[in-house]
Amino acid sequence: NKNKSCTRLGLFVLLGLMLGSLVFTGCFYSNEENAKEPKENVESNFRVVAVSYPLQYLTHRLAGGLVAVDFPVPQDVEDPSQWKPSREAVLAMQSADWVVANGVGASYAKWLPKVSLPESKLCRVATKGLSISDYIAVEDVSLVHSHGPEGEHSHPTMVSRTWLDPAIAKKQAVYISGQLTKIYPQFAVQFSANLAALTKDLDRLTALLQSTDGEQVGPLVTATPLQKFLTRAAGSGDLHLTWFAIPNVEQADLELKAILEDADATGGVVLFDRELPADDILGVLESHGCYPLSLDLIDQPPKEGDFLSSLEANIIALRKALARISER
Repeated sequence: NKNKSCTRLGLFVLLGLMLGSLVFTGCFYSNEENAKEPKENVESNFRVVAVSYPLQYLTHRLAGGLVAVDFPVPQDVEDPSQWKPSREAVLAMQSADWVVANGVGASYAKWLPKVSLPESKLCRVATKGLSISDYIAVEDVSLVHSHGPEGEHSHPTMVSRTWLDPAIAKKQAVYISGQLTKIYPQFAVQFSANLAALTKDLDRLTALLQSTDGEQVGPLVTATPLQKFLTRAAGSGDLHLTWFAIPNVEQADLELKAILEDADATGGVVLFDRELPADDILGVLESHGCYPLSLDLIDQPPKEGDFLSSLEANIIALRKALARISER
């Protein structure tokens, strides 16, 4: 009897251990699945569209993976501001929770007004995120035309690539973060932490751009107005050439000479968008002691790195060019 009792007790203990193991295992896998579920739901349920790559980058950094952030323009489109969205792209924007754009003050996406979107879905980070003093207006010579008694003339236009100045990009990031918090208040703590990390990175680039190693010799001149936010942040005056639309050697020579005389300079750095001009124009620059430099407008994601690393590369290249001029 004693042996039978021991046997029964052993069976009960073994059965209890097996049941306990099954309960523990079941709880473990259940908890693991529950841990994964919120992240998967967030990524599939919350979606934002940005009309430019830099705005996508800023919004993605702030969202931190809690919200999907799309940039709909294909990689092979050189200038996304002139892109024409397909019907599918329009439907995707209309179904998104939110569309991040610069806005009227410094409109970037020329195609956006043609897309039917409710005002409540638009986040205009230039219109509401910046002050009047943050804008840059230039005379757009590419829009020279004639109407009425005025004859041939052009109108001022707002420069749209605000994010090329890291201090302005920071202001836009602050505004985007505030709007994200309004839409997704459950992630307010994470958005705030992500904003702190992003502003730290942008502050570092602002310090790098504004630091000076000795006196700056010669002006910064842009071949087009598109990089004015970068040159203003670097302490340059509002100098840009007007012959960029139809490059002409004689016109380039006369205008560059006039700019240097007004600035009382014997040379300077001339910035070009994406690539350098033809050899005859480069010859004009060299004859006036100017150093040509092409910088990335960062309109598309780079092959390596991201918006922040590309902007830093622009700043470093610009500082090296200025140092090269000062050494002459």
